[in-house]
Amino acid sequence: MLTSDDQQAALEKPPILNLFGIDFLNLNLADAADMVVSRACKNLSTRIFFVNAHCINVAAKDKTYYKTLREAEMLFSDGVGMAIAAKFWGKKFQDNVNGTDLFPLICKQAAEHGTPIALLGAKPGHATTCAEKMVSQYPGLRIVWTHHGYYPKEKLDRLIEGINNSGAKILFIAKGVPLQENWITENKSKLSVPVILGVGALFDFYSGATPRAPLILRKIKLEWLFRFLLEPKRMFKRYITGNPAFLFRAIKLRLLNKGLNE
Repeated sequence: MLTSDDQQAALEKPPILNLFGIDFLNLNLADAADMVVSRACKNLSTRIFFVNAHCINVAAKDKTYYKTLREAEMLFSDGVGMAIAAKFWGKKFQDNVNGTDLFPLICKQAAEHGTPIALLGAKPGHATTCAEKMVSQYPGLRIVWTHHGYYPKEKLDRLIEGINNSGAKILFIAKGVPLQENWITENKSKLSVPVILGVGALFDFYSGATPRAPLILRKIKLEWLFRFLLEPKRMFKRYITGNPAFLFRAIKLRLLNKGLNE
């Protein structure tokens, strides 16, 4: 809830931090959740993406994805890699505004405001289980529509119709990078939902299908290592080769004083 004039001003004109030629909202988690739900209640068309080191590596090779990020209404910095890169430029993010930590704060706000939510993505059953757990945790929360991410292309129009008929004001899409960002951009005009977020593996975590790193590892910025140890084959390229590539790219661009893809 908004509690001060300063907080209200931050939501109306939030501070921006430019990194890699991309404008990020520089908010803490609580203010970010306030802003998401506020825009939903006001029916303001908003695409929200979370950008981590892996996303920057993808954007460096995929100009369409890079363009999609730059055109989004709200971007948040996610992870220790982005915080380190910001330091190279003498900048600092207020918080690690990742989708996994932001989700329960949005659910809490949505429950208080009666803002309906929809979930699309992940394996069959994950979105539904995630919804059940969050509704149990936040009385009054309305998750009005869920569906997994494995559907034939010919079913897309029916899915969009279902989302629109649900009356949802916030839609979470869990398809992974860059599929979810591309999906949101391609289908935004067909959807009546004002606020749409791309949230990666979020439903897997909150359904209990994939364990999240213990709090102590998150506090010392080693959640990425926990994920790698859980799925070494799938995460090897992202973390073991991807993290050094990201840091090299960040240092190089800082020395050249350039943005990504310039």
